[in-house]
Amino acid sequence: MLALRSAPPVFGVTEAERVARELYGLAVTVSSLSGERDCNFHARTADGQEYVLKIVDGAADPRTTECQVRVLRHIAEQDPTLAVPRLHATMAGADLGSVTRDGLTYSSCLLSYLPGRLLSDCAPDRSLLKNVGVTLARIDRALRGFFHPALAQHIAWDVRRLPELLEFARCITQTDVRRNVESVIRVVQDRLPVLRSLRAQAIHGDCHGGNLLIDAASGTVCGVLDFGDMIHGPLILEPAVAMSELLTEAVTDAAALSTLLEGYALEVTLDSADVAVLFDLVAGRHAVTILLHAWRAEYGGGAAILDKAADTAASSLDWLLGEGREALSREWHHAAGTAVPKPASIDLGRRQRLLGVGAELFYERPLHMVRGDGVWLYDREGRAYLDGYNNVPHVGHCHPTVVRAIQRQTSILATNTRYLHERVLEYAEHLLARCPPHLNACIFVNSGSEANDVAWRIAQLATGHGGALIMANAYHGITDAVAALTPGSGQPDHHDHVVVLPPPPEGLRAGDAVPSDALSAAVESTDRAIRSLAGRGWSPAAFFIDTAMTSSGIYDPPPAWADAVTTRIRAAGALIVADEVQYGLGRSGSHFWGYERRGMLPDMITLGKPMGNGYPMGAVIANRQIIEAFQAKSGFFSTFGGNPVAASAGLAVLEVIERERLTENAAATGAYLRRALEGMAARHDCLGLVRGSGLLLGLEVKGHDRIAAARRAKSIVNALASRSRILIGTDGPAANILKIRPPLPFRPEHADLMAEAIDAAATATRGNE
Repeated sequence: MLALRSAPPVFGVTEAERVARELYGLAVTVSSLSGERDCNFHARTADGQEYVLKIVDGAADPRTTECQVRVLRHIAEQDPTLAVPRLHATMAGADLGSVTRDGLTYSSCLLSYLPGRLLSDCAPDRSLLKNVGVTLARIDRALRGFFHPALAQHIAWDVRRLPELLEFARCITQTDVRRNVESVIRVVQDRLPVLRSLRAQAIHGDCHGGNLLIDAASGTVCGVLDFGDMIHGPLILEPAVAMSELLTEAVTDAAALSTLLEGYALEVTLDSADVAVLFDLVAGRHAVTILLHAWRAEYGGGAAILDKAADTAASSLDWLLGEGREALSREWHHAAGTAVPKPASIDLGRRQRLLGVGAELFYERPLHMVRGDGVWLYDREGRAYLDGYNNVPHVGHCHPTVVRAIQRQTSILATNTRYLHERVLEYAEHLLARCPPHLNACIFVNSGSEANDVAWRIAQLATGHGGALIMANAYHGITDAVAALTPGSGQPDHHDHVVVLPPPPEGLRAGDAVPSDALSAAVESTDRAIRSLAGRGWSPAAFFIDTAMTSSGIYDPPPAWADAVTTRIRAAGALIVADEVQYGLGRSGSHFWGYERRGMLPDMITLGKPMGNGYPMGAVIANRQIIEAFQAKSGFFSTFGGNPVAASAGLAVLEVIERERLTENAAATGAYLRRALEGMAARHDCLGLVRGSGLLLGLEVKGHDRIAAARRAKSIVNALASRSRILIGTDGPAANILKIRPPLPFRPEHADLMAEAIDAAATATRGNE
């Protein structure tokens, strides 16, 4: 692909003077001009005539060179007043000359010299930027109707080819810059169908500060140079390239870019659909600049002008992403005179009328989110929020692999599992391959609540018992049956068939030795719970445990504790149900399943929406014998449980977890963040124990009583959302545990942002209870 090249051909001034004399009959003195791929010279005759002599890159496609010649003829015909170079023929009357050196043949052309100062050497005001936009539009109007096969050339600078450069992201040494570039690549990849639907024609495609000449006296464009990167592409790509290049070259500040677009729209009417993709094209061109610079830095250098642009491209791209698509697009729609497609502001009164006043909202200032990408959420103003809370988008918001899998399957078939379908079986096989041999069959449903409801029904049927054991403050779902297994769900406080077990000792971690008195206490409390059930006339059918004990306060007890508890429960005839909705699929960092970290061997596993990255799905994994017995007894069927679209989403999630090594990332980033939180807790009296593991962590907030601690935790959470745009939550019986549970692509650089924000919020709340 063109542009993945280290340097232009090298010709000296003596050789250039010889070419001018032999091919064009001109006696000239020459000086070198810059050029990324061609060798350019400023030629002067004794009587004051000036030309540009261009010796074309020997590796260039001859059709591309011919295209440059023809387009200059075309523009001269369509708009003779446009300040573009005029072509001068050789003495033989040819548009192109032929130069031979060292057995290689190069093309040459002689162009009129356009005087003026490069835009890159100016500090343009808004009037000049508006004129730049007008000039670009005039060029594009003159290019209407022009076509040449070379316009389909593959050049790396074409933003539509950005996904093909993904492999070079490894050359970017700065982690945050690489993250930004990879994020832009994913968006451009998804935007390609839209780009292909827009108005397209021949465009210059490379109007940067080094290709535009400015007349100092009039403050207007007096020359447009270098038609070597012309392509057939979306019309909106023309101003997008110029806007991006002026930012990466630090020619102007971002606030003035809309003026260029305003000038362009005066001459060429833009559609709302054009401007809707402008942000992605501008950001995409930034990403191209960064990638090509990184590639050249690793493989041998290149054009100095590109090195200079890359110095500002990274910070400029970071600014663009920070401002956000929505905010900048709104400004650009205004400049272009197009309609602004804007999500309507949500009227809380309307929401309460339609959903009920009790419909829950996060944060004191409710957030209106309109888009997600990886570990980021974006509000209607285009502002980015770091998501440290939502576990449902397990592999990241809108992960393109999952999105494409869902789109592809839903465009073919979306129906229920009463029909045969290979994808459903394939997913079941992949899921069961990660389970112990006795867990060898699945029942698919649509949510974690349904999964726990079905597991509870299976347990009652398999054991013939009706009692349940759960952890203190447990959460297992919203159906009537499992709401009884969820203290504080709003159901009557007393369910005589349910008994609660106390949590393990605070501060214990999975690798710790359990004190003998703690083990004795675990055995005693379990026996007491079983006796309590018996006293009410119940034998235990199941022990349900969220393997991270999240709502209990986020605990990470060693296997010895879990063994002491589950051994007594099994002896009483109950089944062990590992609720992996929150902790499964690698979140602990040490294991794929949370029960593995606990050292447990469950009789059933339940899963929910994270298995499909938010697509509605859930599962019960158990021994085929008890599943078949349940099916025979109940005739159970879930219409859409495990449908082909859900199975495709689930397979994509497993693929991403493995390919992107997200379990390993949960371990590394979780440990990194834990160390930061522990250091912070040592500095702040209002902070206590750090709990959990991997990317499910808790940080205790302290106060002079439970109410004060909960109030302080709530204050920190709201301060993070409103001031730092970082999202976390609270959990635990006293609501004083800061809950950090981000999507698994959460990296150390994100952990740094979060730790810094929590530190500042804890400082701000000091003494305020």
